[in-house]
Amino acid sequence: MTIRRPTIFELVAQLVIVALVVLLAIDVLDAYRGYACSEPGSRSDCYPWGSEGPVAGLWRYESKAAYIGSGLASMAVLTLSGLAPLKVRRAWVGLSFMAVGFLAGVYIASFA
Repeated sequence: MTIRRPTIFELVAQLVIVALVVLLAIDVLDAYRGYACSEPGSRSDCYPWGSEGPVAGLWRYESKAAYIGSGLASMAVLTLSGLAPLKVRRAWVGLSFMAVGFLAGVYIASFA
């Protein structure tokens, strides 16, 4: 199977997906180096891991590992959806795959 050249709509969607993946990567790296707000001496740039604050009870914030894992899963889904137009024959199929992948990636990133 050959690689098809994406349409202008697919390229715009791919640029949006790339921007989201970059932002998620920055957030995951920041979280990896971050610490919980519950730790003594925490500053205002801490992460609310555990059951505290407005995110109490959300599975994504239960632990640092869950937060980073969900961020990496979102990045993987978004990356695969951005590559979809390169492997399908028709533009509407590529855009459909990208839309479903985008929604899945965003849903994973903000799942509550």
